[in-house]
Amino acid sequence: MLSPEKAHDILDGITHDKAFHCHKTVDYSNSNEGQVTTESKLCFGAVLFLENTVRGGCRSNVMFRFGLKRQEFQLFDLRHDESIYESFDEFIEGVSY
Repeated sequence: MLSPEKAHDILDGITHDKAFHCHKTVDYSNSNEGQVTTESKLCFGAVLFLENTVRGGCRSNVMFRFGLKRQEFQLFDLRHDESIYESFDEFIEGVSY
C-alpha cells in the first residue's frame, strides 16, 4: 500500500506532464524510492488510469505523448480489461493505508 502522500504525488505527477514508470522496471536495489534507469518503461496502469479519468487520456501528459511517439507503447495494445481505478478518489482510497 502507498501512503496518502505518495498517492497524491503520483496523481500530481501524471496530471502535470511527469513520467511515471512501471514499478517492475524501476531499480529498488539502493532505495525504497527506486531509481529510474534506461531500462525503465512507462507504467501502462497509469496510462489506462489517465484514459479512464482525464479528458484527452494519456495524451494529456507530455511524457506519455513522447512514449506514444517513440512507440514505447500503442493504445490499441493496452489491455482494457484490466481492473483500473475509475476516479482520483477511488485511487486514493484504494491504494492508501
